[in-house]
Amino acid sequence: MPIQAETTPTDAPAAAGVAPTTSSTETGPDAVKPSRADTLLAAFTSFRAELDAHHAQRERIVKLSRDVTALSKQLIFTLHRVGSGKGKRAVFDEAEAKMDGLRRLFDKLQGEVRGADFWRYERSVSPGIQEYLEGFTFYHYLEHHTLPTLEQAQASLFPPAAPAPAPASTAPPASTDPSSPSSPAAEPAPAAAASGREPYFRVTVDDYLGGVADLTGELMRLAIASVGKNLSDSLAGPATECEGEDKGFADIDRIGTLVREIQGEMTPLAAYARWLPKKLQVLDQSLAKIENASYNLRIRGAEYKDSPAMLQALARREADSGGAGAGAGGRDEVAA
Repeated sequence: MPIQAETTPTDAPAAAGVAPTTSSTETGPDAVKPSRADTLLAAFTSFRAELDAHHAQRERIVKLSRDVTALSKQLIFTLHRVGSGKGKRAVFDEAEAKMDGLRRLFDKLQGEVRGADFWRYERSVSPGIQEYLEGFTFYHYLEHHTLPTLEQAQASLFPPAAPAPAPASTAPPASTDPSSPSSPAAEPAPAAAASGREPYFRVTVDDYLGGVADLTGELMRLAIASVGKNLSDSLAGPATECEGEDKGFADIDRIGTLVREIQGEMTPLAAYARWLPKKLQVLDQSLAKIENASYNLRIRGAEYKDSPAMLQALARREADSGGAGAGAGGRDEVAA
């Protein structure tokens, strides 16, 4: 009996101690800790949501980039009507309306490529921005006969400046004469960046060079189209050398000089941009067509100066052989 009395108290605490251990396992912190499978499932669910958001955002960006490309092509086609009989100012007004439409598209695109997303999706939007820059540089060349700088290209994508509040002082107002140094119109276009405004889209050096390289195809078209006009002007004699407001646009020699300079500046950069060698091939073809057209203008024009019908036939052959081939085909080849 004493042995049993000693055994019972010993077993009772042992039995009593088992129940609390089991209870603490079910209701303690270890009971709510997720398993490894649950952790992996939650992680991959998060990855799926992130990838879905990425693909949806990329689709929106690609669609906007395609819209920019399509409207930029319309801008280029509009600009090619300069010198076709329609007033220069009317063509530029129509082109400016398309530029406003492009800025609205870039305004929508701005919200999709903020911060680090710009470099994440830069390759998706690069074809559209290069097409826009091709149209903008063509517009700038037709208006100023110069190639716009990178800063000027970037300034074209700044939103319009908000009207400044009226000054409280009684100082005389600033002059509105564009030639006046104090006039806002006399400030260079890149100065827009100093006002604190954020551009709709950042123009990179690569995209700028790509747009300028594509511009040479449009300059080639302009030069080829000008052959007929130059041949016709040569028949009219020196009296019309300075007549016609659009004669400067048909200066094939000036176009050839500009394209040759672009070729010389871009050729050393071919090793630093993966797409530039292909664009340089198209540029070389465009330059060859311009030089051939200039040869025909000078040599054949003198040979057939007494035969207007032959000159017009020559102009048509030049336009048919060089107007639609290398420019558009070269861009498609590069885009592919």
